[in-house]
Amino acid sequence: MNEDIKRIARLGYEEDFFAITNAEGFKVLKNSNEGRCVFHDGTQCTVYGDRPKGCKLYPIVFDEASMSAVKDHFCPYRDEFSISQKTKKELSNVYPRFISESSNRMQVKGTHRERMHLP
Repeated sequence: MNEDIKRIARLGYEEDFFAITNAEGFKVLKNSNEGRCVFHDGTQCTVYGDRPKGCKLYPIVFDEASMSAVKDHFCPYRDEFSISQKTKKELSNVYPRFISESSNRMQVKGTHRERMHLP
């Protein structure tokens, strides 16, 4: 989310180092060549105190198909976590903001493409 990006940038990191915008307009953290988040040094998260909201909530994710909080089936430790009412509430607040930010990025991208006369 934009607030996460701003917070991490204030730590001295350039946005291009740690985030990309995917085809759907979502800002996502980059992975290193080792296949893990660029902020994970192999032992721990180097921005743990300032990590993004999605990292704080993980392995609980929002499932669009069921429109509910679920445990990420890719996480090998998912059975060690429960989905609390607090987490459900946080995700229900985060998800609409996440979608809105993506939509805004896609609209800006579309406007930019129109100005350049691209399909």
